[in-house]
Amino acid sequence: MKAYLIFFLFIGISCAFTGIDVSTYQNYITWPTVAQYKHFAIIRAGYGFGHIDDYYQTNYQNAKAAGVKVGAYWYSYASSTSDAVQEANYCIQALKGKQFEWPIYYDIEEKSIFNAGIASAIAKAFCEVLEANKYYCGIYSSASALNSYFDSYVKEKFTIWVAHWDADVPAYKGAYGVWQYKVGYAEGISGQVDLDYGYIDFEPVMKEHHLNGY
Repeated sequence: MKAYLIFFLFIGISCAFTGIDVSTYQNYITWPTVAQYKHFAIIRAGYGFGHIDDYYQTNYQNAKAAGVKVGAYWYSYASSTSDAVQEANYCIQALKGKQFEWPIYYDIEEKSIFNAGIASAIAKAFCEVLEANKYYCGIYSSASALNSYFDSYVKEKFTIWVAHWDADVPAYKGAYGVWQYKVGYAEGISGQVDLDYGYIDFEPVMKEHHLNGY
């Protein structure tokens, strides 16, 4: 999917968009207020084998109604590529009937995945299933994990959402489209939330190439 975009390593320049990523842990969100300050939100759709986030439907509907651009993510507990394929199929079921202006990300954080040396394999398996179903898929992980556990094929083929909190720039050595830069506070959310910078306008790509439900 990266062929649709020109990707750069964004170092020392201003971001194009500000955003958040949310899940059930934020509870009820006042999305019209969020929309005054944030351009995009990446919403947890679910995790593992078909577990849907309790606030997924509400967050999707209310964010879209408020005019916030949305993406989604699926948290992985995979222990094999066959597990990743199953998680991808569950994710696709959750995405059906919806439209996403930003990518669908595979969230890979579990130490067991890194210790087993399967991060690249499951990322490739998951993302290829989503791509075959016309979704623009990417990978979320920490800067250190991306540098250490993912091969160049995966990092170059799929768009990257890198997490590195409270740094001047991410320590990740490759190109990325979204940076989760800290945990903080955002208008419209009562507690803490992950804060993100986005560097690519994904929406025209989704619409032009009929991806992510368009």
